[in-house]
Amino acid sequence: MTSHEEQTPSLTRALGRVNIVGIAIALLISSAGLLAYQALSLRAALLADARLQAAMVSANITASLMFHDDQTTREILRPLSNVPYVKSVAVFNAQGSVHARYARAGISAPEANEAALASNFAPEHFSLKDIFVAYPVIQGGEVLGTVVLVASTEGMVRELWQYAGFLLAACICALCVSSIVTSRMKARVVKAERELEYLARTDPLTDLPNRRAFYDELAARLLPWGGGWTHVTLVLVDLDNFKTVNDTLGHGAGDELLRSVASALRDAVRPTDVVSRIGGDEFAVLAVDDADRAGSRSTAERITNVLARPFELHGGSVPVTASVGFSRFPDDATDVASLVSSADLALYAAKSGGKNVAVEFRPQMTKEAQRRAWLERELRGAIECEALELAYQPQFDCQTGQLVGVEALARWTHSSEGSISPAEFIPIAENSDLIVTLGRWVMRRACHDAAQWNANASNAASVSVNVSARQLRQPGFQHDVLEALKDSGLPPGMLELELTESLLMANMSVAVNVMRQLRAHGIRLSIDDFGTGYSSLSYLQSFPLNQIKIDRGFVKALPHAGQPIVTAIISMAHSFGLTVVAEGVEYPAQLAWLSEAGCDVVQGFLTGRPMSFAGIAEAMRESDGAAVVSESG
Repeated sequence: MTSHEEQTPSLTRALGRVNIVGIAIALLISSAGLLAYQALSLRAALLADARLQAAMVSANITASLMFHDDQTTREILRPLSNVPYVKSVAVFNAQGSVHARYARAGISAPEANEAALASNFAPEHFSLKDIFVAYPVIQGGEVLGTVVLVASTEGMVRELWQYAGFLLAACICALCVSSIVTSRMKARVVKAERELEYLARTDPLTDLPNRRAFYDELAARLLPWGGGWTHVTLVLVDLDNFKTVNDTLGHGAGDELLRSVASALRDAVRPTDVVSRIGGDEFAVLAVDDADRAGSRSTAERITNVLARPFELHGGSVPVTASVGFSRFPDDATDVASLVSSADLALYAAKSGGKNVAVEFRPQMTKEAQRRAWLERELRGAIECEALELAYQPQFDCQTGQLVGVEALARWTHSSEGSISPAEFIPIAENSDLIVTLGRWVMRRACHDAAQWNANASNAASVSVNVSARQLRQPGFQHDVLEALKDSGLPPGMLELELTESLLMANMSVAVNVMRQLRAHGIRLSIDDFGTGYSSLSYLQSFPLNQIKIDRGFVKALPHAGQPIVTAIISMAHSFGLTVVAEGVEYPAQLAWLSEAGCDVVQGFLTGRPMSFAGIAEAMRESDGAAVVSESG
């Protein structure tokens, strides 16, 4: 990946720095507060001690001051030298003259205003300067003088410096610890961020960029400054029948297949190309070195060929193919949305065209997509208004010529478009939710018509209704079938549901469960287009079937080719107790060969084209006791 991965200042790192600064500021403020509190406490204690010492001096010098005995007063003051914070003590008489004075060594003589400074008994503002304390000398209620004590704050300042040093050391330790803890937490957060970024932009199963990362990269490559690429090829890859691998071999095998496909794709493209997993079994390749359309086509075909091989899964070899669609920038599109849309249309064409093929985008595909969207809207309205009709193609017993059943076929005549082929509107319905509504309507209408034409017939004819994969997955499917039978009055044995092999294989667990429940009610079940899918004996004995229909592709080659395959299918079906219907019978020689080979029922233009309800009712009357004619109008 390119520009999206450029390094920018990490939000986590920025938050880490902010946290450290915040912690430092908090410690600074706390330390300043503690230091101020300590200073106030120390000064208050020093002031209290100084006052106590002044009071003791005042009590001891009353007599000497009264008799003007300054020698005795000095003797009394001398022990104050043992009190470290006492800087000086001066005793003033009532007239304000110095009676006696003690001063620590190095202290100058008292100033003239010393007594005046100490005479103010109002509380002092906080200061680190020396403390002056004045205490009166009183005898018999008469003030004899004043004791002025000067307390030095040097010791208090030393303690404050020591305390400040302790706080600084504690703060440094706290910051170091916080830095270490924050660093470790930041490392964990950064790791978590990287993991989240990895999960947000990477498919964990294949280790490829995911959809978001891929389209971000695609958008960046299409910008003028996105790397200087003048041509970009977008290749979309969809694995064919991936769900079958999951259902038959388990999800573990499916995951292993996806990892193998991812590895094969990385090996198939150039180092400058980007491979991504954008969905369950969908991959995308961004090729930037294809100078022309031929180069893009070569890249897409190389991818198709690389994936068209068996992969080893759980000790077994599983064949895998892929449908591939691609578009080019700026040939097919001018922005990301249109480029993706064009590649998606090409992929749709690849899947619709038989899969295992690479298809390039053509402008005509846009018109076809618009027509499909229009047809889907019109079909939805037609179903809601019951504007569709059913045609019924008869099925005849090979040996007796009796009409034994019909296949219900949906027909749509549009008000302006005229007749629209089922080959066009049925796939549109199957790719949307319309197939469920359409299938429910066909079921009810077919059961109703069959009940009517069987009411007056001497030989009843069953009706076959095709079932789509979406219908089978619907929780209410069984209820819809039983309700259609109940409302119409048609016996369950006269309804046959046709399911394709691919449908059964793609939904084995669901299919078997639903089929057994339907069989328990007497409803017949048939595999349509047998021979075009897996055709495994183990699956035939797993499904509760009544009948198989040989695909018209095998019948078409008869009687000149394909006899061994058809003979094997008939023999195998009979060994399982199943009846065989051959569809697509168009020539008398095909009918003769099938009758000789033991086929039970035939269906095709030779024996009867699809017809209306009235036509089937008439055909039933004509077929009573009649043989199959060799050719029908």
